[in-house]
Amino acid sequence: MARLGLCRRNMTRVLVYVGVLIAIIAATEARPKSAEPKCKSGPVDLVFIIDGSRSVRPHEFETMRKFMIDIIHEMDIGLEATRVGVVQYSSQVQNVFSLKAFSKPAQMVKAINEIIPLAQGTMTGLAIRYAMNVAFSAEEGARPNVPHVAVIVTDGRPQDRVAEVAAAARESGIEIYAIGVARADMTSLRAMASPPFEDHVFLVESFDLIHQFGLQFQDKLCGMDLCLESDHGCEHICESSPGSYHCLCLPGYTLNEDGKTCTPIDLCAEGKHDCQQICIASPGSFTCDCNTGYTLNDDKRTCTMIDYCSFGNDSCEHQCASVLNGFNCRCQEGYSLNDDLKTCTMIDYCSFGNDSCEHECVSVLQSFYCQCREGYTLNEDETTCTMIDYCSFGNDSCEHECVSVLNGFHCHCNDGYSLNDDMKTCAMIDYCSFGNDSCEHECVSVLKGFHCRCNDGYSLNDDKKTCTMIDYCSFGNDSCEHECVSVLKGFHCICNDGYSLNDDKKTCTMIDYCSFGNDSCEHECVSVLKGFHCICNDGYSLNDDKKTCTMIDYCSFGNHSCDHHCGGVLNGFYCRCNEGYTLQENGKTCLSDNLCNTVEHGCEHQCVSTPGSYHCICPEGHELQDDGKTCGSCRSSNIDLVLLIDGSKSVRPQNFELVKQFVNQVVDQLDVSPKGTRVGLVQYSSRVRTEFTLGMYQTKEEIKKAVMNVEYMEKGTMTGLALKHMVENSFTEAEGARPAGKNIPRVGLVFTDGRSQDDIQEWAKKAKEAGITMYAVGVGKAVEDELREIASEPVEKHFFYSADFTAISQIAENLKLNVCAAESQGEIEVKNPCACESLVEFQQVTMSTLDQLTQKLSAMTKRLEVLENQLLTRK
Repeated sequence: MARLGLCRRNMTRVLVYVGVLIAIIAATEARPKSAEPKCKSGPVDLVFIIDGSRSVRPHEFETMRKFMIDIIHEMDIGLEATRVGVVQYSSQVQNVFSLKAFSKPAQMVKAINEIIPLAQGTMTGLAIRYAMNVAFSAEEGARPNVPHVAVIVTDGRPQDRVAEVAAAARESGIEIYAIGVARADMTSLRAMASPPFEDHVFLVESFDLIHQFGLQFQDKLCGMDLCLESDHGCEHICESSPGSYHCLCLPGYTLNEDGKTCTPIDLCAEGKHDCQQICIASPGSFTCDCNTGYTLNDDKRTCTMIDYCSFGNDSCEHQCASVLNGFNCRCQEGYSLNDDLKTCTMIDYCSFGNDSCEHECVSVLQSFYCQCREGYTLNEDETTCTMIDYCSFGNDSCEHECVSVLNGFHCHCNDGYSLNDDMKTCAMIDYCSFGNDSCEHECVSVLKGFHCRCNDGYSLNDDKKTCTMIDYCSFGNDSCEHECVSVLKGFHCICNDGYSLNDDKKTCTMIDYCSFGNDSCEHECVSVLKGFHCICNDGYSLNDDKKTCTMIDYCSFGNHSCDHHCGGVLNGFYCRCNEGYTLQENGKTCLSDNLCNTVEHGCEHQCVSTPGSYHCICPEGHELQDDGKTCGSCRSSNIDLVLLIDGSKSVRPQNFELVKQFVNQVVDQLDVSPKGTRVGLVQYSSRVRTEFTLGMYQTKEEIKKAVMNVEYMEKGTMTGLALKHMVENSFTEAEGARPAGKNIPRVGLVFTDGRSQDDIQEWAKKAKEAGITMYAVGVGKAVEDELREIASEPVEKHFFYSADFTAISQIAENLKLNVCAAESQGEIEVKNPCACESLVEFQQVTMSTLDQLTQKLSAMTKRLEVLENQLLTRK
């Protein structure tokens, strides 16, 4: 009866712990919230295991987030009360926060609101294993002797095995509730949940209904004690459970199939006894007995064999061992029993022949040991012997080397030495004393031989015996400018022919023949080696007599390059133009005063002559193109364009190649150049990667080649994250966008094939607020509402859709990226020349032209003054 009562109390305690979870879940939304939870119990460790796979849509994840927050608000949270942890899983597992992390609901709510969906696969088995091994570990805050409850919320079939790991988790004491939503698999839910399944498995149609999964169990767990009203026909005992009751029988009885009456139990027949040998049944009880040769112990359950040795008549020399119905004698360890079966003799272990002793074996009690002969010592293996090393005692006094011998030692000298008469010290052998060294100068003995040495001022030759006087000049440090001459123990410098040695005895100076005063040069005398020659001043040439000089006529060379006339001056020439022409700044070419009438200027609209040049201009509303001749129809035709392309797994590799062709088809429509249109490319999936920035490439060919080299990312579809990256990074000057002050239109084009796994509304709005004209192109499963949210107004001109990837080339043909309103209407804006802004613009252009003319006139005046001075100098 006492054991049955204890079992009932433990079962009731577990049901109360589980009741806290179920009752609080039931109270979250379906019923009015009260100030206190509807079920109170002891402490519980609760871990939510939530599905963060890509199939869970953003608003569904928000519902799951609210579901957890509502439950927490109904719990009695605290380190000594209920602890809560959250684990998110997809293809990997993320520990959002552990059981020990927080002790207040506000902290938990903040952490739950900061969860970012993993948006990958559905590895539910991996998450359960993580919860069992990590989340419910003592290191993460799990408590012993406290109920461990896990709530798994999922919307799909697991991509891994769950049955075995869930069984292991339940075996470890974790009670598992499995909540399936919409596409969830009931077989997988039952494989995960704890029994009974009707209490632990819940399947609802949508995430909006998950708060209802506990309502049907609230009354069961938190209701009244029904046995107080009636015994309900129970023969023995009525026991209440939350919202219900059931009948129990007294000890020794079993409940019949009618669930109310009881039948006595034959505990012996059913094996429900703890008798070691014989069970004797009695109504509702039993007694134990023993076999022959045994006696019943004081515990009335176990039996002990009768000890015949205790009678004192065994005669054993060492030990008596009782056996059934008798005894026998046994020897102590290390002894063997003699033939009389009573006395003992010590075992000779050496006689077994397996002692392995190198020298001698000695038997002892229970073993043997080895010993060595005189002059040897036993090794650490206690089997082999080593001769005693008398040198190791440190008293040998040998100068070089000590050599041990049996029962003693002797001294030995290193190679190149001989042992002295004292038999301990050593002396180096003098090889020079043998008289066979053959050294030219001097013999020096060394260890194991000798070498020859030369007198001071000499060096040893390669034969290592003869000597040669040292050539100090060969060292390269003589500092002689011309030639070094070696002498014994030194050197001196000499100069080449035509030079004299200076006072420093090292450097040389060429003899100056001009200083002798007999050169007869008209302009200048230049000394050379062993003589002199005459040279003329700049602008003159030496005559045939090699002494007098004549001014050079530079015009006569025929390479002056003057368009019209050449005039010679000292050290040069000057060019002169015919009447009606103006000498240009290069001082050589002559241009007509009105070049527009004399050259093929190629201006599409109008040619304007300037001093020595001309330029083309366009009418109002038109812009001069990069060739400097033709006119464009709109000044806004140059843009900064960033394309955001979807690289998610649903696109597939073959379609991604079509996307890259679409991008290049768009690029073909643009006027790409550093001052024209610039293009950047961003690819996104579960993350965002800039393929190339606005400032990276400057031609269509470079851009199209870079597009075809882009590698497919796969994974999720985070369009909102891509829009955020574009607004914060892609249109910055650091990535090649031109400053906003230059009014270059900024255009963004988003290409996607499916629903975004994150929110796009915020960053689509911020992109347009930042002045970016947004185009949205959708294919296949792209969501029209999201595309319209991205596109600029009017949406119809900025939103495109195709059901098939093969049709996107037609979208590229229809896509008009030019943001100039006048061009899109087929009209050219003509400004009123009398308007204030037109007059200001005309005044600015006129003043700029006058300043250029004034600067060129000033330069021409200075050039004429130089020419006049040169002419006056010549005259």
